[in-house]
Amino acid sequence: MAIVWPDSAIGAAASSTTAPAADVGTQLRVLAQQRPWTCPDQQATPAPGPAVSGGVAECAWQNRLRMRRWSGQGGVKPGACVSAQAQWWAWARAGTAAPVWRSAWTSQSVIDEHGAQKRIVTMRRLADGEWSLTEWRWDPSERAATRRWQEQRWALLAASAAKLRSHPEPASGPVEERMLHSVLEAHLAQRSGEIGGQTWQWQAQRLCLTVDALGLGQQLMQLPYAADDSRLEQRAAMQLQLARRYPKATWLLPFSLVPTAPHARGGAKFHAVWMENTTLKGQVWIPTKGSGPLVRLRITTVLPPSQAGQADAQAVARAEQVLQNELRALAARWAVEHE
Repeated sequence: MAIVWPDSAIGAAASSTTAPAADVGTQLRVLAQQRPWTCPDQQATPAPGPAVSGGVAECAWQNRLRMRRWSGQGGVKPGACVSAQAQWWAWARAGTAAPVWRSAWTSQSVIDEHGAQKRIVTMRRLADGEWSLTEWRWDPSERAATRRWQEQRWALLAASAAKLRSHPEPASGPVEERMLHSVLEAHLAQRSGEIGGQTWQWQAQRLCLTVDALGLGQQLMQLPYAADDSRLEQRAAMQLQLARRYPKATWLLPFSLVPTAPHARGGAKFHAVWMENTTLKGQVWIPTKGSGPLVRLRITTVLPPSQAGQADAQAVARAEQVLQNELRALAARWAVEHE
């Protein structure tokens, strides 16, 4: 369906005040100022996540403007790591610097205007408890006059979407703890993750990882900041302390230096991985310069038990590797961002 906008019609539509900005974000017809139609090419793109219905694409502006809308119940579904809305948000914010989903949020939006095709996604919890998720895509017209008119309409949509934005509460506490929060946020990147109060959870290779503990402590065993100053006897003494603290643990990776590339920036970092029953735990220790505190972060994941009541050996080995990779990635990101 081809529609040509005469200059007179463009000017009249641009000056129209019959469509309040509040309606633009929910009704394609109000934004486009023409009757929309079902897009002829229903793109076979995956749904934004679980527990949603809808998604039929509607078009306007010579198929240059597309809108898809889904609805669904939020919450954590059986067997899921994070809430459905956190998974939808991971899809919505892909490729952008938008923050990780917070469990307290009731609305959010992302406005991505970097590429040739513009994209806006809005999420909101409705009065009945359901969630509405809407994606808009716009390919600007090649005709200058039409494109200017479309830009004005798109700007109204962007302003409406911006009102739904929720912002993370600023991190509090000592500076090193705030630094650790920023590292975790960046580490989650585009994965399905969720932050609630002091809890952090995310999906990594079919494992649900949870931050079990994070914070600061006094230097233990005089752990050195410089990797060259680390001594085997120091690490052995630290491992002995840990074994006494967790007497029922099976140590898969004893307390050791995090390996780094030659001439890598930053100081020494240490990690360990152990099993307690069916819970796999990994921790990273990051000494800071001088008399600064020791930064600590522990991640856990629960493995399904086998019929014998113990976690499958192959599953344990795979999960241990995933946990090691996560700890080492966090240590490397700390070095890049803060050292």
